[in-house]
Amino acid sequence: MGGYVVRGQEIARNQLGILLGLLSRLKYALLTKISETRRRIRYAKLHPSSTKDGVIFGIDDYVASIAVSLERGNIELFLKRLAELTGKLLSHPLRGRALFIPELDELTRKASLIISPFRNPPKDSKLLVHVATGVYPIGGHTRVIEDIAATLPDYRHMLIITAMYKSHPALASLKPRFDDVGLNIHLLQCLKRAERARELSSLIGSLGPHAVLLHANQDDSIAYAAVAGSVAPRVLYLHHADHMPSLGATRLDYAHVDLTPACHVVCASHPHLRAALLNLTAKDIGTVQLVERHPIIGVTCGSPHKYAGPSEFSYAQLLSAMFSSGVARVLHVGDMPSSQMDQICADITANGQDPSRVVFLPNTPSLATKLVEISPDFYLTSHPIGSGKATVEALSVGLPILCACPASTLPLLSPDMTFNTSVLISALGQIPAAIHRLETEKRTLAKRSREIYETHYSPRTFREGLLLAINPDH
Repeated sequence: MGGYVVRGQEIARNQLGILLGLLSRLKYALLTKISETRRRIRYAKLHPSSTKDGVIFGIDDYVASIAVSLERGNIELFLKRLAELTGKLLSHPLRGRALFIPELDELTRKASLIISPFRNPPKDSKLLVHVATGVYPIGGHTRVIEDIAATLPDYRHMLIITAMYKSHPALASLKPRFDDVGLNIHLLQCLKRAERARELSSLIGSLGPHAVLLHANQDDSIAYAAVAGSVAPRVLYLHHADHMPSLGATRLDYAHVDLTPACHVVCASHPHLRAALLNLTAKDIGTVQLVERHPIIGVTCGSPHKYAGPSEFSYAQLLSAMFSSGVARVLHVGDMPSSQMDQICADITANGQDPSRVVFLPNTPSLATKLVEISPDFYLTSHPIGSGKATVEALSVGLPILCACPASTLPLLSPDMTFNTSVLISALGQIPAAIHRLETEKRTLAKRSREIYETHYSPRTFREGLLLAINPDH
């Protein structure tokens, strides 16, 4: 009888544990919902605008609220609200119109002096510390870090990541690439924002690098609050966010380095930023062996968000017009959500074309290598948001570039990386003529692409620009 009682108690305890677990999850879900509701209410009246030269205004009340947290010494709340507000500013209609949030940058600079109050003497003149929010298998953001490490092998490189954990699958897939260029990875261990910011500041201080290179995401409050301009002899703000607002872009304690010509035009219009231009690069692996092929095939590559969003014509409409003008296939390199692929195919079908003529391929370790392997006839820049690094890789292997840029496209959303050597279309009706040029002038266009790469984007040019940015007095 006693055994039944004990077993009954065990069952009751298990059931109670299950019930408590369910209640805990319900409580978490409820608190999350309440938090999201409060956040929506908090930003319900947020209607920012921007000046013609890319400066955001109309956020005074929100800035004042965030400033109170900093004045009271609540760094955790300050960093949370700073990231939240910046995240809200990244969306349409500011995308492509605004780059600068000077009020938030000033608050972040003040926070960095609280978190990093002392000037750190350099201990290692051959160490460069890179700071990034995360790393990604595709896209120029991570590639730039790899290119810097590969181009400056005479320096040692450490990458500190602010928002990833050891279990993240991207780290395992990227490790061979990082090992190839001698890039050492360090992940922050603390959990809370304020603790992570102090951990980052302390780590940089203990390393004593010659320079810190900031690659952090636009809303990474931890990185920008932890890195004061005094943490190293040189702190470079690498302007990856070339078509949307970002923390750090107006920090005068950083050396401002733009990575695309279109972004640099805007930043150079603010003389106090003293912005420099460092053109991107790509490893020189030779050129595509062009063949006589009719009909022709093309390749495009980019993150999924670059193929979505408002435009005079969609990516699917662009592909449909190309197919109807004689393009046999377009190979789309890069993982994309299945729902987005399905919608693109459905739209191609609705436009009377065969959706199987767009072939979706997975991420690739090297776009240039993939292009040489495929040996297409031309490269199509991403649409409606143009690409930077991917276009440079296509130029490096000597491919003609086809760029779609409707008249209403904002300059920052479709940067011309080709220095006016691409085949440009602004309306679907221009596609037949553009395809005819790609067919009849292919070798001439390919030669011009390669010349642009050798002049503006070669590893030698990139190295010279980097050394000047890191050692301006030499």
